[in-house]
Amino acid sequence: MSGIAESVLRNPDAALLFSRLQEKGEYTHSHALDCAIYMTAFGRFLEMSHEDIVLLGYLGLLQDIGKLKLPTPLIEKPTRLNSVEYRLAQKHVEYSEEILRATPGLPHGIAVLATLHHERLDGSGYPRGLKGKDIGLIGTIAGIVDTFDALTTQRPYAAPISPSAALNVLYRARGSLFDSYLVEQFIRCIGVFPLGSAVELNGGEVGIVIAHNLEKRLQPRVMVIQDSAGNALARHRVIDISRGTRAADGEPYRIRRSLDYSKALLPATELFFAA
Repeated sequence: MSGIAESVLRNPDAALLFSRLQEKGEYTHSHALDCAIYMTAFGRFLEMSHEDIVLLGYLGLLQDIGKLKLPTPLIEKPTRLNSVEYRLAQKHVEYSEEILRATPGLPHGIAVLATLHHERLDGSGYPRGLKGKDIGLIGTIAGIVDTFDALTTQRPYAAPISPSAALNVLYRARGSLFDSYLVEQFIRCIGVFPLGSAVELNGGEVGIVIAHNLEKRLQPRVMVIQDSAGNALARHRVIDISRGTRAADGEPYRIRRSLDYSKALLPATELFFAA
C-alpha cells in the first residue's frame, strides 16, 4: 500500500467509512483501495503538490462511499444491469456527496470532487453531463483511474482484462471520453506493459512483467512461467529484454503480445515485483 493511502487510513473518519465498504462486497472494497493507490501514484508522477496528492488518496478511497446506500444484490448482480437498475446505481454519486458532506474531519471540497469520476470529456457522463475543463484535473484523474482499475479487476458481472488491454481502451478514448494529455501521461506512469501483465514472448514463452525499464518502455523484465510448449516451469526464469538476451532461434527477445489473465497459466506462488 502506498504511504499516502496508509496515512489517509489513519484518519479515523476516513478509516471508518472505508471499512464499511466491505459490507458491499470484495470488489467495492478493493476497488476503493486500488483507486487510492493509483491516484496518488499518478499525482506524484504529475508532480502535483503534496496537498493535492493527499486529496487524491482520500478521493480514491471514498468517492464510491455512496454505494453504502444501494442494495447489495444490485452491486453484486452477476449480469449487466437493466436500464432501471443502472439509473439506481448511478445515484451512488449523489449519495457519496451527501455522506461526505456530513462526515467531519475530511478535506475541504472532497464531497464535490466525489461527483466527478463518472463525468466524461464530451459531456456523455453523469450525474451532470459536465464537459472538458469543467471536470477539472482531479476529476479527470479520478475518472481515468476508476475506469482502468474497473477494467483490470474481477467484477461481479465481468472478467478482468489485461492492464495493457485496459490502457488501450483508455488510449482509444482519449480526446472523446478523457483528456488526451492525461491519458498519455497515465500510460507513461503505469507503463506500456504494467507490472503484473501477462505477456507472450517471441520465443513462445509466457511470462509476467515484474519490473519496468524507464528508458525503454517496451523492454521490461519478464519472469517466464511457461516454456514455448506451454509447460509450467518449476523454476521461473527472469529475462531482462533490454539486455538483448536471445531466444532459441537466435533473435533477441521481445514481447509479441499481451495476454488476458484467463489465457495465461499464472503461478500459484506470490509474485514479488521489483521496485
